[in-house]
Amino acid sequence: MSVIVLRPGEGRAISLGPIQMIVQEDGTQTRGTLGVAEFTVPPHAPTPPAHIHHAHEEVFYVLEGELDFLAGTETVRAGAGTFVMVPIGALHTFSNPTDRPARFLNTFTPPRYIHYFEEMSKLIQEGMAPGAPAFTELMARYDTEVVPSPATR
Repeated sequence: MSVIVLRPGEGRAISLGPIQMIVQEDGTQTRGTLGVAEFTVPPHAPTPPAHIHHAHEEVFYVLEGELDFLAGTETVRAGAGTFVMVPIGALHTFSNPTDRPARFLNTFTPPRYIHYFEEMSKLIQEGMAPGAPAFTELMARYDTEVVPSPATR
């Protein structure tokens, strides 16, 4: 294997409505052990409902701006440089309630969840509204359970 170098903005772009994702590693170079992507989240963009992953860990590293993370039962404001580790079984989601875009680096172990985003992009391109049952069904196919957030229980 050879070293892979991607410059800023390079990688495979996936459109998730107003949220943009750039996949830097889909598991191809990591023997299927790690996926890495960068996300840009505009202010007040729709984000995932509170959920639990049953088959992969996820790491968020905030590069720019601020995001609110639901971490279990707490909401935490995370600015640039903040690291958020989400183990299997942990309730979480994120949002950008600010008036500035936010960017974060996201890792997935294993990288299978990147395929979820590819399928999600297709649903959005077909005009499916966020929150539609098709999104919950898609999440379930990727071992992800939608859970009412503590604020709405």
